[in-house]
Formats: sequence, C-alpha cells, structure tokens
Amino acid sequence: MFIKEAYERRQKQGEGEQEILSTEQKIHKIGSIKNNKVNYDKDEQFFSKEDIPQKALQIKQFIQTFVDPDILGLRKKQWNYSVSVPKNPLSEETHERKLVKIKLGLLDHPIPKEKPNKIYVGTETRDNYQLAKKGSDKWNISVETNSVDFQKNLMNQTQKAKNHSKAKEKEIIKNYLKPIEHQIQLQQNLRSQKVNEKDFRAQIRQEYLIKNPAASQQATDGAVFRLAYEAHLSKNQQQIQDKNYTFMPDMSKTLKHNLEFKYYHNGVWQKLKDGSEGWSCCMNSTYDSPGCIKIKLDKNRWDYSSFTH
Repeated sequence: MFIKEAYERRQKQGEGEQEILSTEQKIHKIGSIKNNKVNYDKDEQFFSKEDIPQKALQIKQFIQTFVDPDILGLRKKQWNYSVSVPKNPLSEETHERKLVKIKLGLLDHPIPKEKPNKIYVGTETRDNYQLAKKGSDKWNISVETNSVDFQKNLMNQTQKAKNHSKAKEKEIIKNYLKPIEHQIQLQQNLRSQKVNEKDFRAQIRQEYLIKNPAASQQATDGAVFRLAYEAHLSKNQQQIQDKNYTFMPDMSKTLKHNLEFKYYHNGVWQKLKDGSEGWSCCMNSTYDSPGCIKIKLDKNRWDYSSFTH
C-alpha cells in the first residue's frame, strides 16, 4: 500500500515537471510575440557560436578585414604549417624587425651620383673619335641640335611661307576695289556718260518740246531720261541679236538623234484575186519592196528592259 502511494506521488510529480518545462518552452520561444521576456542582458546568448553558419562567419570576417585592413602588417599572422623555405625571406619578417633595420640604417638605399648634363659629339667608331680629337672632319652621327640654327631655319621657312601667301593674295585681289572706290568709279562713269550724251539728250529734249510745248521742266527731264534709257535698251537689244548671244541654250549638239528606220510587211506573199502575186497587206506586187510598215528606232534612247527579258 505504501509503495503504491509513493509510486502515484512520484508519477504526479513527473507530470508536473513536464508541464512546467512545456510552459517554459512556450514562453521563451525566440522570435515569437508571445515571449514574455523583452529585455536581455548584454552578455546573454541564446545561441552558441557553433550554431552560426560557416558562410555567415566568413562574410563577417571578410567585412572586418575590408573595413580595417592590415596594411602595415602589425597584426599577428596565422600559424604557417608549411616546412618549405620561403622564396623571399624578407617577406616573413615582422614589422618590429623592419623598424629596427630602418633605425640602424640597414635599409637605406645608396644615392647615385648625378652625371653632368653634357652632350658629346657622336662618332661612328673609336678611330673616328680619335681623328675627331685631332681636328680631322669625319661623319658626325650625333643627334644634337643647335638652337640657333634651328631658329634661323624656322625663320627662313616662315618668311618663305609669308612671301608665297602674299603673292597669292595679290593675284587673287588684283582687280578688287574697295566699296568706296567702287562707288567713286560708278559716279565717274555716270558723269562721263552724261557728258558724252549731252548732244543726244539735247536733241531728245528739243523733239519732245516740239511735240509737247506746254510740258513743265520736271516732266521734260523725266521724259528725256526715259527716252534716253529706251534708246540705250533698244541699242543693246540689237547687239544681242547675234545667235551667239541669246538667252536660249545651244542645243544643236545635245539634241542630235541617232535615228534608224526599218520597213517590213505585216502580211504574207500570196496570190491575189486577179491571179497575180503580191503582199496581202499593201497589195504590192514587188516581192523585194521595202515594206508598208515603217518603224523609227532611236539608238540614243534609254533601254529600260531587263536582261531577263
């Protein structure tokens, strides 16, 4: 009886512990809104480091090295398991060792001596160099340039180019007149024309006054100017009557046609009703007659037919 009661008591106690564990798991569910715990301690971790995926750890390490790279090599290097001799032993030295060498002056680079800025006259061989020293002339293969000679050559070429351009400009503007000079020339031509046509205009004025005696001076001057202009115009038209000075183009060469005419009969040679023979189309009794159908062929005409026809 006692054993039975102890067993039942133990069984009830186990069921109570399971209920408590189940309720705790439900309450402390990560990421759930039903979790009754909101604030956590700074050092409190729910997951262990082993639960973090390997890819996430690699990305984290890459970002840390990218943000703060070890440019000077001051951080502790990873242990190298290799037993091979490094190709460059200096690359295996620590930063502190390099600083010691720099302080002792072991890594100082020698400063080379500056060579004099002097250009020597070039020679082809050693013999030529010896001869050149003695004063004999030999072939000089030096690329040295003399600034004075270069400037002289440049000035000569520039002067030649200027002279050439000036000669061309003179040839182009040989008959060129400035606007003022052109205006003066027109005025002089008009004055000379009036002087030369003085008698001609006086004759026109006299004839006009005979026909119109009551005309005023302004009307007479206008009529004289108009009649003189018409006389000059008719004179110029008479000069233009030459066939070589017409406003029409000369088409005598371009309008030539290479024409060819062909004749043929579109009928047949047969016996006619009266018993004689002849062509059925034109009743011509001559067998070798040219033909009653005439065709004109222009050999200069464009041929639009395709080669496939």
